[in-house]
This record gives sequence, C-alpha cells and structure tokens, in this order.
Amino acid sequence: MSRKNQYQQLKTPNQTKKSPKILGYSFSKDVSKEAPKEPSSSTNLRDEWIPFGIDNLFPQELSELSRSASTHRAILSTKTTFSIGEGLKTNNKALRTLLEDVNIYGESMDDVARKVISDYWKIGNGYMEVVVGQGYLNFFHQDGTTARVHKKGKHILLHPDWENARRFPDEMRKVPIYPDFKKEDNGNVYRTMIHFADYESTYYYYGMPDYCAALDHIRIANQIGVYNLTRFKNGFMPSAIVELNADMGEDEAQDFIDDAVEKLTGAGDNSKILFIAKNGDGDATNVNIIQDTSDGSFMELQKITNDNIISAHRWNPALSGIQVAGQLGNNQQILTAYDIAMSTVIKEPQNMFLKILKKILKTERGISASDLSFYTKPPVSLLGAISPTDFISIEEGREIFHLPKLSPAELEKLKEEKASSKKEVKEEVKEEVKEEVREGEAEESTDKKE
Repeated sequence: MSRKNQYQQLKTPNQTKKSPKILGYSFSKDVSKEAPKEPSSSTNLRDEWIPFGIDNLFPQELSELSRSASTHRAILSTKTTFSIGEGLKTNNKALRTLLEDVNIYGESMDDVARKVISDYWKIGNGYMEVVVGQGYLNFFHQDGTTARVHKKGKHILLHPDWENARRFPDEMRKVPIYPDFKKEDNGNVYRTMIHFADYESTYYYYGMPDYCAALDHIRIANQIGVYNLTRFKNGFMPSAIVELNADMGEDEAQDFIDDAVEKLTGAGDNSKILFIAKNGDGDATNVNIIQDTSDGSFMELQKITNDNIISAHRWNPALSGIQVAGQLGNNQQILTAYDIAMSTVIKEPQNMFLKILKKILKTERGISASDLSFYTKPPVSLLGAISPTDFISIEEGREIFHLPKLSPAELEKLKEEKASSKKEVKEEVKEEVKEEVREGEAEESTDKKE
C-alpha cells in the first residue's frame, strides 16, 4: 500500500464528524384563545349546569378583560352610558312612582337597567330577577358571572363561586326562566329570571359579546401595557457611564452593584450618571455617553390592536374620547357618529329590555307602559356653531352683556361700520377667488404651450 493511501486511512477517522444528537425540543406557548363552544345536546353532562367555557369560567375571563385594556373599557362604558341615557321616562305618574323604587335595596329601575345592560355589553348576557308578591313587584339585577343555564335549559343557576361550585353545592340557587315562575311562601311570592342575550349561531343557551372576534387583540393590548411597565420598572438607562481607575475589593464591588440597581432603575431614576471604579491600570478615565431615543415598544402593534378592538365593537372612537391621528372631529361629525351608533348598536338592547319590561308590567300589574322609553340625548350639540348675531339684535346683545344703551345716532353709526366691515371682507374674498382663477388659467395656458 502506498504511503498516500496509508495517510488517507489514518486521516479519515479523525476528519469524520458525528451529527449532533437532538436531546430535546419544545414549542413556544400558544396563548391565543378562541371563543368557547357550547356542548352539543347529545353530550352527557356530569353537572346540573351547561358550562360556559372549557373551565366554566368564560364570563369571569371576560369581566377581567374589561378591566385590562383601556380602549376596550372606554367603549364598554360609553355603550352602557348611551344605552341608559337620561334614564327611563314616561307620562304615567303611577308608573313613574313604581320605577323609582323597585327592590328592597332602594334601587330605581334605572339602576337595575344600568347593571343589566352593562353585563350584556361586557359578557353578552344580562340577568334580571323578577319577584311578584302581595301588592308589590320587585326587580333585581343578578351578576352575569354568577349565572349559568341549567342543562335542561329551563332554569338559571346562581352560585357565588363557580370555580368551587362542586365543593359547595348548597350555595347554589335555582330560578326558572321567564315566563315560568317559582312559587314560594305558600304561593304568596313568585320568582322568575329574565335572560337577555343576542342570537348567535351554534349557541343555544348563552349569548356572545359583539366584540368576541377581538378577544386576542384585547389580550395583546393588555400585554403591551404590562410589557412596557415591566420594561420601565426594570429598565437600566443611565445617561452616561464613567469608568474610574481605582482599587476595589469584591465586597465593595457588590455593594456598588446593589447601590447602582437601587438608584438607577425605576421611576425617577433614569438619566443619572453611573460611575464604575476599577483596579488602577494607568488608563485614563473613560466616559461613555448613552443616548436614549426609546418611545416605548410595540407602538405600531398597539395601533393595529386598537383598530381591531374598535371595529369589533362596531364603534366610532370619537364617541369614547379615543384620539385618532388626523381626525380631530367637529360637533357635526360626532353627532353623525352618534346617530349611526344609536340606530345600529344601541337601539337593539334598549328595545330588548323595554319589550320584556312592558310585558311584565302589563301582565303582573295591569299597567300600560306604551310610552315608556329610554330618554337619550347626544353628547354634543350644534349650539356652538350658531352665531348669536344671526338671531339677536345689537340692542339685545348689549343688554345681555350689561352694556349701556346707545343713542339712535350711535346705534346707526355702529350698524354702518359693521355693514362696511362685512362688505370689505366679501370684497377681499372675491379678489382672492379671482386671483386663484387667474393663476389656474395661466398654468393651463403654459401646459398647453409646452
């Protein structure tokens, strides 16, 4: 065998590389969630209730989300405010008296309606309990997070802690859904529960909030705020780092680090100068200037997220005081947005609530409430766009501002001055228009020649 072949045989084992062995792997956590699905009618349920969500805590999750994202919360609050408006109004004095005090807690019908409609917007379901007794008719709001539908669909089950409902079954209360009533106190008291919910295909027992398509965006909006807050609290951003040559022991170095963390992180501690003392090596002092140009993270993502939340709510941001770049919005634009929101979004739950309330008042107390309605008014008016001088005279204006009266000659002179001033303004406007027309004609003539 030649020396060349021997050399290659000796070299080959050393040059062969083994493929790296995969010791393990994992995927990042999937935090996105879809709206829960209801169990089918053929599913055998182990409990008496139909679970709302995989863990039966979807309403609790929606309630927490309503407190976690500012845009989402602002829209929910405004929807409730617009739905109630100035409250329920009627010309029937007896009905007005009845609606001023509707339960043992001294709540008015406006108070109960506000809570029920707030739950309706927040979790897609609102619950109002009706109690009919000897000579009285009471209405109570029941927190939507405490209510679940019985598996037979004929009752509402109320429990203060659904996470531990199996451990404490005695705390559960069962109320039939209207028009069925539960008889109590030997027939002297009757109870029923009204369940307000919109139709949603594949959902037969629970309603879904209209913003359900933006659940992930609401979670993202919350996490952006949490991320930036954490970054702010833990951020280490001195304005400069100065390295000094000096002798320092290990204990002194640790004390220095602890002191730097305390004084250079958190609110009010940014843009300070950090001094580092090193063992002397004869080098000159080194100064590093740090430029902080950070405006926060995920700014573009936050804009996209807010846009999706607003769209899912079918809302106009101007109605909730949400600023949108490039859209100042005058009173007329806000009024237009308000009219659209009232006719396409707000009227539906208002009519739903009024319809069932009028029916109960008629059947249980024989009270006709045909004129009962929510009195609403827009958040702004057009009064600011009206010029007072178009509707009041000079004499009336001077009287309003407590100015002395003018003599006939002075009044005539003032009128002439105002008329002359208006004429001059009109002439200036005409001249500006003519000048723009001449410039436009000149440009067209130049373009034709070219």
